[in-house]
Amino acid sequence: MLCRNSRVRLAAGARMFSASRAAAGGAVRAAVILQRDPIVIQQSKGFEAAADRYFAWLEYMSAERFPREFFFKKGSTAEKKWTELEAGRAAEWHFAPAAKPTRKGDKGKAAAAAAAEEAADDAAVVEDDLTSSTSEQRIEVQPRETAADAAGDVQSLERKLDRTLYLVVKDSSGQWCFPHGDVGGEELLHDAARRGLREACGGAMSVWTVGRGPVSHHRAGDHTLFFVKAHILAGQVRPAAPRVSEYKWITKEEMESVLPGGYWASVKDALSSV
Repeated sequence: MLCRNSRVRLAAGARMFSASRAAAGGAVRAAVILQRDPIVIQQSKGFEAAADRYFAWLEYMSAERFPREFFFKKGSTAEKKWTELEAGRAAEWHFAPAAKPTRKGDKGKAAAAAAAEEAADDAAVVEDDLTSSTSEQRIEVQPRETAADAAGDVQSLERKLDRTLYLVVKDSSGQWCFPHGDVGGEELLHDAARRGLREACGGAMSVWTVGRGPVSHHRAGDHTLFFVKAHILAGQVRPAAPRVSEYKWITKEEMESVLPGGYWASVKDALSSV
């Protein structure tokens, strides 16, 4: 059982992020920095791309011989397709047949011929002899650039799949900002932030709030605005007019030209550059 002093301390901690803590300094508002995490991994560039190719070459050089005769029937369609696939890999510098060491036991063959055969025997992908079956399920690789990217649709969650997107709305005053709401009485900041998001953007989104405490704050006029981070799990914005007239899902770089200067300075360090 907790003593009276312990209960008082726990109660004070629960009210740490309530409106009463800043009542003397003016009105308190809570905003949600709502983000959609990247869907795909970013493509490597420059040094990272060169390092990826180098490590792929090291893996290829150290790989064991692929037992082609075990997985493919000699002369089958699957074996021919696999051979064509490996020939395409051999066109890359890190899959050059001449760079592969000769195999033990190939004493009767010339080094070049042995290396060429080894390149045809090694593989990263194994295909079954089911290519003639109409019921075979194949994986179709989709482009990284979506229809939303091509159309410049900033309201779609299907754009910029390799970047973190943030939700900003245009309020009744015509300014872009994060969805927010007033904090009343003993209401906690994260509760007020979620309520403000729901009132401004509808209840069609499933949202996870990262924590109860704010990640930043902004002082403007007679009120203080605290920012709480959250992630969208499903759904989409349904703006509630006239409180919200427009919304965008944008990256950190795009946000810099949209938000007011002081507002941007208060939140930029809380945003991801990925």
